[in-house]
Amino acid sequence: MDKGWDSSKGQFKRSKSSHEYIEEEFRRLARKGRNHLVLQEVLSFRTTGLTLPVDVWHLGVLWVLDKNHDGKITLEELYDLEDFCREKGSKYPSYEQEANVKALCTIRLWKDVGMTPDGKDMFTNWIATLLIENSSERRRFWRYGAHQYIHVYTIETLHQFLRIQEVLGIGFQSFVDVLQRVAEEQKLMDLNDEEQDDWVPLSVVKEFIGSTYFGAAKLMSDIFPEIHDVSI
Repeated sequence: MDKGWDSSKGQFKRSKSSHEYIEEEFRRLARKGRNHLVLQEVLSFRTTGLTLPVDVWHLGVLWVLDKNHDGKITLEELYDLEDFCREKGSKYPSYEQEANVKALCTIRLWKDVGMTPDGKDMFTNWIATLLIENSSERRRFWRYGAHQYIHVYTIETLHQFLRIQEVLGIGFQSFVDVLQRVAEEQKLMDLNDEEQDDWVPLSVVKEFIGSTYFGAAKLMSDIFPEIHDVSI
């Protein structure tokens, strides 16, 4: 709460509610004319002063936050996440709330996608939707038919979101190079074509996301073999 003495008015400031903090941050980030946040804006969301004890860009937290998984984060969804954090976090001491809420969100993600036959597709399509909504620049190249391409600035957002540098030790430019080389092998790019320098086929990005899913699925299966019995 930012309650304090306002010398200009000779009175104490009114304490802001958590909803007001959330709305201010939402309005700060949302592009004019939009009533939702996209992935890059979510990555810039500040939780300081809010009753959100977790980073909203954490993978599991974002899955819970983006309730309908349309890649658009609304103000109402942020309010709902606050309610979720308050309800679940109240069961733990303050110093344990962040870790436990993140764990619960991760379990929710795994229960939703890991325990269903089409979990890989659900997860991959959700991340792809986040990227598509984030990308104001998308295009096709006539010689590659209906394949959709996204700009490298959105690839940079993906690199940041999935913490690829920290997890895999691959820098952003190297990550782009790998994706574009795979695209060339699949005859979806010509690395000598300057027109394609800043683009990556969405289908190749989805393949990468699918590969990360399988690695995470094995890990989660080992950690939570009886996850269907976990109550959230």
